[in-house]
Amino acid sequence: MFYRENGQFKTSYRADQQIFPIAQDRWAVLALVLFAFVGVPLLVDEYLYRAILIPFLILSLAALGVNILVGYCGQISLGSGGFMAVGAFAAYNTFVRIDDMPLLLALLSGGFFATLVGIFFGIPSLRVKGLYLAVATLAAQFFCDWAFLRIKWFTNNTSSGSVSVSNLQVFGQPIERRCKSTFFA
Repeated sequence: MFYRENGQFKTSYRADQQIFPIAQDRWAVLALVLFAFVGVPLLVDEYLYRAILIPFLILSLAALGVNILVGYCGQISLGSGGFMAVGAFAAYNTFVRIDDMPLLLALLSGGFFATLVGIFFGIPSLRVKGLYLAVATLAAQFFCDWAFLRIKWFTNNTSSGSVSVSNLQVFGQPIERRCKSTFFA
């Protein structure tokens, strides 16, 4: 935050290593998360959901993955988008092609298949580093893009290459917009 802690003393090593060591920070983050889960669904209209918030969350997750790989591990990867696409198309295909597939299991299968493709490209790249690793992951990115554009099975034979699924349910509850906001209307 924008202030220095004063008067909040740590009595253990565990308290000193907390992510949010100051109580006010913990309360502020908790309030922000509570607003994100309760306030945003009440205040945001359908356009902001579909065009801004959902793509923002998806790309934020991708950026976190690249940040962990580059920032903490020091490995330069240019294929993260391809592996993310593998997971998305695998989740889509398992959900659409297997009857009565639960949504959460389909999402987990997307992660599993993305892991398999990552291992397929990762094992030959074990001994390379630096620029050569970046080129190897870039090759994975180009291969995934090529496969998803040319092999129509991945997109369930749609001419646009765009996929969509209706009637999504989690634990028997439909995922849909429950209330309409008039805040931005």
